[in-house]
Amino acid sequence: MTSEHLETPERYGGEPLYGNLPADYRQNERPFTVTVIGPERHDCTGRSGSATRYVLDACSTEKAWAAALAWHMAAEETPDCMVVADESYEGLPQGDHKLGHTDLRAAHKRRRELDDLADDATEMLARYDCLTSVYVTDDGQVPPEWREAYDNTRRSFWRDGWGLVRNLSSLDGRD
Repeated sequence: MTSEHLETPERYGGEPLYGNLPADYRQNERPFTVTVIGPERHDCTGRSGSATRYVLDACSTEKAWAAALAWHMAAEETPDCMVVADESYEGLPQGDHKLGHTDLRAAHKRRRELDDLADDATEMLARYDCLTSVYVTDDGQVPPEWREAYDNTRRSFWRDGWGLVRNLSSLDGRD
């Protein structure tokens, strides 16, 4: 991708921040190299820091740029960041870009797995609340005649929930 094909405005005015991104409808993830720069680009002293290059997997250029930009904004704690279009492309870093990049692929994979796990836990909790609510009276008590069924339901979810806890422990960020 070259700059002649991409427009990268440095202002926010309601229009999309990046225009003319390639129409990309493939649903398979592939590596992208995305370069982002923050407020250091405004430093007129010549001592400004350099842009940060990220490697991540995404299904499209748009998603790759958005993910790298969001990561950089969070890391730098400022929304004053932009993608450097001329140095962002599909594929792994090559040539001079091979050195000095931050590989986000493992972090993004872990984040997706944590999001999926949170979705599973939310669905499990909704099922639990639905199934146990029939045993609880308006005052929050479980009548003696429903206690066994209530306890059986709770034990069933304890077993299912333990699997979620084990999966969560595997996503602690340690190798």
